[in-house]
Amino acid sequence: MTQNSFRILLCADAGFFHFLPSLEENILKRQGEYPVIYDLGMTPAQVACLKSEVIKLTPPDRYKLQASSGAIKATHKPRCIQHFLENYAQDVLYIDADVVVLETIYSDEFLGGDICVTPRHPIELRSPSPFLNGTLNSGVIFFKNTPAVQKVVKLWEAECGIDDKSDQMALSDVLEDADIKAGPGVGYAHGLTIQKLPAAIYNDVSCSTGKL
Repeated sequence: MTQNSFRILLCADAGFFHFLPSLEENILKRQGEYPVIYDLGMTPAQVACLKSEVIKLTPPDRYKLQASSGAIKATHKPRCIQHFLENYAQDVLYIDADVVVLETIYSDEFLGGDICVTPRHPIELRSPSPFLNGTLNSGVIFFKNTPAVQKVVKLWEAECGIDDKSDQMALSDVLEDADIKAGPGVGYAHGLTIQKLPAAIYNDVSCSTGKL
């Protein structure tokens, strides 16, 4: 199994810095290299504490405000991912700064998709309105580094500016044709294969069964 054909990407501002020192060491232990971290507004002292490659990027206005769904907009994600895809040759696994890697993640696990996402976790599906903020959980997303994927990431960023959507709702809408509500499997959108990974393994909000 191959491990290093992709990089892990994180984003954080000063308020999320406290996750980073332990997380970058966690990623080094599991993946054999530090992640790439996008700096959305950390202090110079915070950046100096990190061992990873840090890239300064100005986030969109109001990215920390609530969307109409009540969730934080987090509309910085497509901008950071697009920058990575345009400036690196590798594929990328984006994870939120509060995610922990419990087992090594191999690139072979993403062979089924140009983009890999996790549908809602079974626990989330128990909510009265499980799809209020989208059909997927955008805390873990894999992107192949191809021109076609970059076009979809640009569509995602543009969709973030419509109707006060969060990044998660925007990506759910962009990938609507992949039928993410149907759960794990393979779908298709914009001419791309969308691999729908089991959330209990790759985005385990229960913190009990997953690799992530």
